[in-house]
Amino acid sequence: MMCHNGGMSRFELKMLSDGGEIALLVPGDDAVMHVAHVYPPLEQYPLGTDRYVNDRPNLFLDALDITDGNEPRDDASPGDQERAETGNSVSLRSLAQRAARASADGSGNARRFKDGRDLWDKITAHAAAAVNATGAEPIVDVRRNHNWKKNQPLRNHGADPAAWFVSHFYSRSNSRKDAFFAARGMDQVFVALAEGNVSANPEVVQEVERTRVARDGNADYPTYAQMAKLLDDSNMLVFHDDASFAAWLREQGKAQDVMYPDTPVDVWTEPDPTADPDDPGYLAPHSQLPAGHLANVLAPREAKQ
Repeated sequence: MMCHNGGMSRFELKMLSDGGEIALLVPGDDAVMHVAHVYPPLEQYPLGTDRYVNDRPNLFLDALDITDGNEPRDDASPGDQERAETGNSVSLRSLAQRAARASADGSGNARRFKDGRDLWDKITAHAAAAVNATGAEPIVDVRRNHNWKKNQPLRNHGADPAAWFVSHFYSRSNSRKDAFFAARGMDQVFVALAEGNVSANPEVVQEVERTRVARDGNADYPTYAQMAKLLDDSNMLVFHDDASFAAWLREQGKAQDVMYPDTPVDVWTEPDPTADPDDPGYLAPHSQLPAGHLANVLAPREAKQ
């Protein structure tokens, strides 16, 4: 049976039953996962220098290449696909931790495994830096030809995990009274979807879990287009910090075109553990607030002298 990718992960790793080989599977145009390369043990050393001399395959660097948005290797041999069907899935994280143990206890070739220490930390730091968009402009040009299903320039870019994801803003029938959705951070989108408040669809819940596993196990962040698909909104808006979201809420409230200051917002956040729940600036894990009030909580106006 072929493995069908739900459209979320960019790669999967499988341990083959013989000889310690690991298969790298990637989605084709039909979203079916196929073997791109099989790594013998020699190509599973962490960050080996051979890569820079003669571009030899390296499991860890190739995985990072894919999460960076580059095309994967594609040189599988006949029969590899069949072998991978019976292989067990393994995460990049567990392979990195195995390499770290080999470098620590001397069971691996010492010279080759010297890069194994802190390998998973290095991989996750690299992946996180690639998607961090702190200070970037909000993504608000998301309608008509620039929606997430069409030509939005950032559609295939890994999504900023700390951003505000705002959905169902333009699709409301009553622009004043109908609430729209806003979650601060990718994890809060996952929480909202898994709890069924935005969607009780079991397929969506499964997709959320697959997305989380890809991110946490393979350092493979979902793209913005994939986040929009999860939220079922091709006009999803993205704000990389509280200040830009608050400024946009005020601007929209003032225009009174698609939204008003008293339009409700369904807000999902992870509360600051040090914050006082009685503080006017406190946001509960899940609440519904008027847009104007939310803007004032996120970016209080300075008192006039």
